[in-house]
Amino acid sequence: MRDKEGNRLQNAHLLGFFRRICKLLFYNIKPVFVFDGGSPELKRLTLNERRKRRTGNANNIQKTAEKLLSAQLRLNAIQDSKDSV
Repeated sequence: MRDKEGNRLQNAHLLGFFRRICKLLFYNIKPVFVFDGGSPELKRLTLNERRKRRTGNANNIQKTAEKLLSAQLRLNAIQDSKDSV
């Protein structure tokens, strides 16, 4: 951005940002500002809960697979004992 004499404006990036926000507000668009940086405590807690749930689900899947295998082995043993009698 330049002034009327053609010189560069100081802090032109801020002025452009401000004008863009004003234009959005004029059209009844509510801007959302996202700042980079570390995650807030609430987000960390949510991510930890999700991680625990995933590992819990993996453990449940493992236990279910073991139960299915055990049931299949028992069924095969019963079939073998019926066939041998």
